[in-house]
Amino acid sequence: MDNEALKKQVLLIALTLGRRALIFWFVLCLGLVGWALFSLLRAVHLVALITCVATLLAYVISPAVTYLNRRRKVPRIAAISLVYAFCGLVGAVALAYVIPAVQVQFLAFTSNLTGFAGNMQHSVDSWLLYAQTNAPSFLQEPLSKIDPESVQLERLAREIQQNPPDWLGSTFAGVFAGAKAAFTGLAAAVLVPLFSFYVLMDAQRYREGFVRLFPRRWKADVDELLTQIDTVLGNYIRGQLLVCLTIGVSIAILLTILGVPYGILIGVFAGVVDIIPYVGVALGMVPAFLIALSYKGLLFAVFVLVMMEVVHWTEGHIIVPAIIGQSVGLPPLVVMIALGAGAELGGVMGMFLSMPLAAILRVLVLFYISRLERWEQKEHPVRQEIPPAETNAPPAVEVAVAAK
Repeated sequence: MDNEALKKQVLLIALTLGRRALIFWFVLCLGLVGWALFSLLRAVHLVALITCVATLLAYVISPAVTYLNRRRKVPRIAAISLVYAFCGLVGAVALAYVIPAVQVQFLAFTSNLTGFAGNMQHSVDSWLLYAQTNAPSFLQEPLSKIDPESVQLERLAREIQQNPPDWLGSTFAGVFAGAKAAFTGLAAAVLVPLFSFYVLMDAQRYREGFVRLFPRRWKADVDELLTQIDTVLGNYIRGQLLVCLTIGVSIAILLTILGVPYGILIGVFAGVVDIIPYVGVALGMVPAFLIALSYKGLLFAVFVLVMMEVVHWTEGHIIVPAIIGQSVGLPPLVVMIALGAGAELGGVMGMFLSMPLAAILRVLVLFYISRLERWEQKEHPVRQEIPPAETNAPPAVEVAVAAK
């Protein structure tokens, strides 16, 4: 009996060690494959970037394609073509109405940059003089050492106006200059819609082929995991674009009603940067505050900030929960780390892609935790003992006596 128990114990230990060794080698192989894929993507970063953007575009328009294909019984290729035609029409309207208005306000802003800087210089001088006069005694000495002429905003604005090519080249790192950038933009403009077309056409085939790579006992879990990733990505991408559009239009209308110059330009800027969590809100407020401050004073600038904060509060508490919900649900620190890593690896586009990747990582972690808890419950079920006083069963002694 002892020998049999010892054999079972040794066999159990061997199985446990074998299972842990298998998990270790699986994780190691997965890490090596991930490293190899990352190295490959860095080598062909342009194609990888175009593929990622095309996939995101496919997520944006896939609900319309699915609706036409399944509900209206339109052939899939015709449904994709109809959605493409509608998107082209919307783009043409934007080119015809929105972009000219933004261009006019941008040119007006650059031409009036010196006057804007002069107004700001006057405001800075007034604040500094007021602070030097009315500040507490322990602050008057350091404030008195500040020379108002040291803040040369007007001269800086004049230099920017006189040398715009050098300024643009140094700020945007020549993104819009040179044949290489032009070729890249043209290739992206042609390849992104083409890639999206084939992603929409063959998405189900790709999914089925990926599931076939796994053993039969894993197929159901892999299929469920892909469904969760698809749902989270779709909700986040479509919701985030809709939120950015809502914020841009709302702020443009608000600033135009309040009489803030360049309201449409600021609204477009605020809508674009709002795609960056947390940071985008502050970035969108800066130009509105400065322009309102320059033209109508501090009280009006603070009022503009308050009204913009109301818009962003509505976004964070009403629009985002209704549209996006808790599809990502990452803590702010994790979001900032993801944004920083994305900016390091891929610049602005890396920041844009970091949140969908973070959403996928969250789905993978939660899926692993749920499966681990299910496995632990199966291997070590929790026994709930019911106290004898709460049952109608007779005590154990009475049962034993009755059995005799």
